[in-house]
Amino acid sequence: MFDNTLAFCRALPAVTTEVKWDNELRLFVGEKLFAMLSMDEPHRISFKCQPAQFHKLICKPGIVPAPHLARYHWVQLKQDDTLPDTELEQYLQKAYELVFNSLPAAEQQLIQNHHASA
Repeated sequence: MFDNTLAFCRALPAVTTEVKWDNELRLFVGEKLFAMLSMDEPHRISFKCQPAQFHKLICKPGIVPAPHLARYHWVQLKQDDTLPDTELEQYLQKAYELVFNSLPAAEQQLIQNHHASA
């Protein structure tokens, strides 16, 4: 499942990655972080979400407020099979969109133009 999740995230427009902190793969759009994947077992997955989704998600077994990022409405799945693939991908897509929409308009346009020409 980890490989599918990583492939899904990398397929989103203008996503870059960086390994940091305890072997965490950080995923960015522009210069902003939208998700993190633990490269070690169990593959924890953290991502940004809307405030209403944050409270709904942390009520589910295996999902907790993300350490150090919960105040920004980040959750952490304790392992990569906590949610079905399609549901996880929807949350990751939304995390990407939340961060993308917070980028300056000029940067959004550059990403859209580059993606359209790719």
